[in-house]
Amino acid sequence: MKFFAMMACVGATAAAFGNYVIMPDSTNNRMVLFNPTDGSVVNPNYFALAGGTTVHAMQVGNEIWVSEQIGDRVSRWSLNGTALGAITGGLDNIRGMGMVGNTVYVTNAGTANGAPGAAVVMYDTNGNPMGSFATPNAPSPFGILAHQGGLLVSSSSANDDIHRYSLGGTSQGTFHNSTSLNFAEQMDFNPAGNILVAGFSSNNIVTLDANTGAVVNSFLASGARGVYQLGNGNILWSNSAGVHVYDIGLGSSSQVYAGGGRYLQYAAVPEPATMAILGGGLAVLLRRRRR
Repeated sequence: MKFFAMMACVGATAAAFGNYVIMPDSTNNRMVLFNPTDGSVVNPNYFALAGGTTVHAMQVGNEIWVSEQIGDRVSRWSLNGTALGAITGGLDNIRGMGMVGNTVYVTNAGTANGAPGAAVVMYDTNGNPMGSFATPNAPSPFGILAHQGGLLVSSSSANDDIHRYSLGGTSQGTFHNSTSLNFAEQMDFNPAGNILVAGFSSNNIVTLDANTGAVVNSFLASGARGVYQLGNGNILWSNSAGVHVYDIGLGSSSQVYAGGGRYLQYAAVPEPATMAILGGGLAVLLRRRRR
């Protein structure tokens, strides 16, 4: 009876979820949790990652998918960090991801492993391949954002910072291209519905008009990679040094995390306290079952 009572307790604990911003630290190979309201660190080591130069962690159903730029795969994890295998083959030099409905979009730049070169590769939420479409207007794609019934694809190319595509991959023209933004990586929406873009080489976070793509404003963000709009109006952004919060009122950034900062993504995952209790409970169960 005590064994089954423990099982029930662990099961109930496992159901305790919270809303966080997740980020793969590509230097320390671990998942980090941030508060989505103020950007503070909730857990600097939520679970260990497999490496491969992780770029983007994204919740897909009851899993977390992590793109590995050098690993040339999308590793799959349970919401509490158990390895579930990986999507391999047909991928080379991958970066940011996006999801619309039941389709997961993965940016791809290389041709090794049978990969299609500059393209967006598509999968269903079970990891089954759904083809790809070439991105000649974004010849080095880095990020994807669902936008006005289609997709925005950011690029490190100076010829076309962000390009519009339909969900099926039909080009719909340039969204933004200027010297104000160079080497565009992750994108997100601000409270007004405009587009925040991390400019790696332009060393800034740029806000673009959602309809015209014109620059609304920008702020200094050295080597910016990831960007996320916080609930309190400030902006969370990342670079190779870690993660920072830009205070809108003060007009300045402060570092909140040191490590290999990458893309920032909202997710609903088990609370950190739940993880610790769950792990301890399972250990007790295993010990008892071995007796």
